[in-house]
Amino acid sequence: MDQSTVARWPKCWGLAAAIIAMSTLAGCQQGVGATATGVVSFNGKPAPAGILVQFQPQAPNSSASLGVTDATGRYELRFNARTPGVMPGESIVSLTIMSEPDATGKIVVPDALKGITIPPAYGERSQLRKRVSPGANSIDIDVGAEN
Repeated sequence: MDQSTVARWPKCWGLAAAIIAMSTLAGCQQGVGATATGVVSFNGKPAPAGILVQFQPQAPNSSASLGVTDATGRYELRFNARTPGVMPGESIVSLTIMSEPDATGKIVVPDALKGITIPPAYGERSQLRKRVSPGANSIDIDVGAEN
């Protein structure tokens, strides 16, 4: 993960706090034995920086993991800003366009993300399912292609 993505984590986690709060054990899943990275793309072209990737495991009492795309569309799933990882098993995957405050405090969509649309099948009502295996996983998501 490049330094610009790491620098964005405090902003991203502030915006994603509500999602994390809904997870019963958010941040407490150290040592679960699974990690995941991948590339988000739109019709084969890498997504810009600032797409939030959420994996919500379907197992009971499981924590969501989040990642944010960098300028090349790459993401790394994390339980929190310090702890990389994801629960093994089947997860529902959703994408969200990140927004951030401008100089006046107004929440805006960064220029690189303007014009990007997340179809409902990948957004709030996502039914996109991905299986996470123990160990290291590479899970690419191409919006507009069959996953």
